[in-house]
Amino acid sequence: MTMAGIGFTRRSEPSILHAAVCALLVAAITLVLAGCSGQPASTPSEIIKKAMYAQDQLKSVNMRLDNEIDFKIPGGQRSVTVSYQGVYEKPDRWHLKVVSSGARSEVIILGSQAFVKLPGSDTWTEKQSKAVESSTPAGIVNSKYLQSATNVQLMDKKGDAYHLKFDLDLGKFVKSFSVSGIDPSVFKGKKARMDVWVQRETYRIEKATMSFAGDLSALATPGTLIMNMEVDFTDFNEPVSIEAPNLSGQ
Repeated sequence: MTMAGIGFTRRSEPSILHAAVCALLVAAITLVLAGCSGQPASTPSEIIKKAMYAQDQLKSVNMRLDNEIDFKIPGGQRSVTVSYQGVYEKPDRWHLKVVSSGARSEVIILGSQAFVKLPGSDTWTEKQSKAVESSTPAGIVNSKYLQSATNVQLMDKKGDAYHLKFDLDLGKFVKSFSVSGIDPSVFKGKKARMDVWVQRETYRIEKATMSFAGDLSALATPGTLIMNMEVDFTDFNEPVSIEAPNLSGQ
């Protein structure tokens, strides 16, 4: 059977080949454009879960956390600003510089050991680890508080990070820090608004912000709490070595 016998002529063969090649190119371009459109490989809730897992796998990370708190009560207002900057080393080592309402201190935590350089002092003092841990943001790295995230939305996927916004159970967030003197039940039913920026390839959290404003009627002195927090993570898994200070050489 000739080419003409099935409705083709030799003259039409290049045209057919050209059309086939064009069709393949169009299909390939369509696939490439779909891949470049930035559509996430996961749902927003799955991104949060993967971020929690990625944070838990970190061996070390540099962290900066800034927190502003205003508590308005009848007849007055109490305000405090706290900043932490330093390094975390898995599983339970921290070296942080802390600025609280202008007063500067330094903290080293080595599991059950803790050392503090108090404001205005150049001398290290060994303290009870539990007392020191209650004043450090130890729970912010493992990100277990993200388990209570609800209404997760993907805001954008520009650059190398996903930007997600969601509501967070403030009681569980406070509980994850185990701060002494603060009863998490005071925040029962309270929701904070949180944004996180998650690396698209590694799912590590680069940045997180949280804001909350609400009445705390369960307190002995009820009032309105306004809280804003921002935390940045850098230098993931860089080599670090956090050791106890030399107390004898002071």
